[in-house]
Amino acid sequence: MLKIKYGPYEAYGLIQHRIQKIRGLIHCLSALGYEVELIEIAALDRLVIEMADRPVFMCSLQHLGFNRECQDDPVCQKAVAAVQEANIRFNDVSNVPIYRPIELGARNCHLDQKKEIMELLTECELLYEIKKQH
Repeated sequence: MLKIKYGPYEAYGLIQHRIQKIRGLIHCLSALGYEVELIEIAALDRLVIEMADRPVFMCSLQHLGFNRECQDDPVCQKAVAAVQEANIRFNDVSNVPIYRPIELGARNCHLDQKKEIMELLTECELLYEIKKQH
């Protein structure tokens, strides 16, 4: 789910929220299979694209063309490229830590791919022994 947050901009002497400058971006991202949610914000001339509640692209709405297709607008193309790059990075398997249970314990430990399990385990000494009652 992508959130496209856009602020009002000035056109013909009026300042208000309009989607004409982001219409090509919305169409292009929808065609690529992204779910797009439009959110109006108070920041003047601001466009923010968020993925997983993290901003992946920001620009001024003045830099986008009025009612232009994504192929004709270089800023729109940069926004789409940033979204695709963020999607690749978010879904990359190497970004997800691997957790495996430690022997003789319930805790979990992040294992580096290059280290062996025995290198990560610390040696424990017996501090106190409870004697059996007869």
